[in-house]
This record gives sequence, structure tokens and C-alpha cells, in this order.
Amino acid sequence: MKIRLAIVLALVSTSLALTVSPAAAQQPIPGIKQTAQFKQLKNYVSFLFGQRNKPAPTARKQKYKTNLSTRKKNANIKVSLLLGLKLSRLSKQDDNQQRRIVKQILTNQKRQVQSIRQDLANRLADLQSDQNAAVQRAYDKYASQINFRANKRDMLKRQLSRTTNLVKRAKLNRKINKLQTQINGLVSDRNTEVSSINSRYQARITSVNNLYNSRIANVKANARQQIQQAKNAWRKTFRTQIQAAKQRSSAQSDLVGSVTSRGFGYIEQMPSPGS
Repeated sequence: MKIRLAIVLALVSTSLALTVSPAAAQQPIPGIKQTAQFKQLKNYVSFLFGQRNKPAPTARKQKYKTNLSTRKKNANIKVSLLLGLKLSRLSKQDDNQQRRIVKQILTNQKRQVQSIRQDLANRLADLQSDQNAAVQRAYDKYASQINFRANKRDMLKRQLSRTTNLVKRAKLNRKINKLQTQINGLVSDRNTEVSSINSRYQARITSVNNLYNSRIANVKANARQQIQQAKNAWRKTFRTQIQAAKQRSSAQSDLVGSVTSRGFGYIEQMPSPGS
């Protein structure tokens, strides 16, 4: 449809450029009856009506026919120009409407996506806060046990540094090693628990991201569907408007032909000299 319209517009673009000013482009498009070309044709046919019973030689009749044909041609050219102007205006209105509605749909999509992303950021912030609190609870859970044994170990190390008796030193080393083993076990248990907490929250974060990304994808898919539906409606409306414009132009061409036929009929009625 757009290609055919472009061809029609190309055929009349030169004449439109000469006859249509920017201000006139906003004015209502007149019917053929309101144009100077049609009025000239109709006035000439009225003139022929007044001459229909007057004798006229063949040369004069031929001149009448030539003048009438010229006015018919000018009127038909005007019909084509009016059609081209109407099609051009419809095309511009169609394009402007499409851009306006597409922009509105995309603006709504952007607003919805921004809202979803803000909700996602809030959810992730809450999860991060919960994760940090859970990790801190795990550290607090083991801190007292680890600190108690670490302090006791350090005290024994100070005793060890002051002890020279080999038997006592061996006994202190065993106690220190036992405490260090307990500390290492507690640290390992704490790290395992923290790792489990981080894994659990990472899974929740991934799930939330997937959920909100799906919502964003649905918003964008819905916007694409709305745009396509709007385009389909535009094409249907545009075809209807184009068909109506062409039908009106055809009716105007028929009117020009009908008026011209009357003129030729009046010429044929003119008697020859001496008859």
C-alpha cells in the first residue's frame, strides 16, 4: 500500500510543489466543484449552451471542441492533483499517528520497566541485608567458643615461654595443640555455615533476578504486541481512507466527463450555416 502510494505521490509531486504552499497544506482540501479549473469548464459549457441554436461553421465547431477539451484536461489534472494532495496528507497523518502511539507505548513500557527494576533493586537490597545479618549471626555463634579457646591457648603459650622443664613444656604443647585443633574445627564449622548461608542467598538472588527479568521481558513483549496491533489497525484504517479518496476522485472525474459530454452535445446541436 505504501509503495503504491509513493508512486502516485511521485507522479503529482512536481505539480503539488508548485501549487501547494505550507499554509495551504493545512487548509481543507476543496472538492473539484470549488476549483477554478472546473468553474472554467462549467462556464464554457454554459457558453456552449447559449450557442447551441446558432449556426456555426465546421472550423468554429472544431475550435469549440478544442477549447472544451483543454478545459476538460485542466479539470482532470486538477482532480489528480487533489487526489495526490489527499493521499499525501493521509500518509503524513498516518505516519504521525503511528509515531505518536508508538512513542506512547514505548514510554509506558519504559516507565513499567523502571518500576520493575526499582522493585528488583529493593528486593536485592533486602536480601543482601538479610544475608549480611545471617552471616554475622554465624560469626557471633562461634565467636565466644573460638575466643575462649584462643585466649586459653595464648595464655598457655605465655606459660610455655616461661617454662624450662621439658616435661611441663611437653604437657603445655599438647594442651596448646589440642586447643588449636578445636579452634580450627570451630573455624571450619563456621566457614561451612557461612558458605551455606551465602549459597542459599545466592540461589534466592538468582531466583529473584530471573523472576524480575521475566516480568521485564513480558512488559517488552506486551509492548511489541500492542505496537503490532496498532500497526494492523492503522493499515486497515489507511486502506479504507485511501479507497474512499480514490472513490471520491473517480466520482469527480465522472463529473468532469459528464459536464464535458454536455458541452460536446451542445456543439453537435449547432446548425451549419445555410441550413
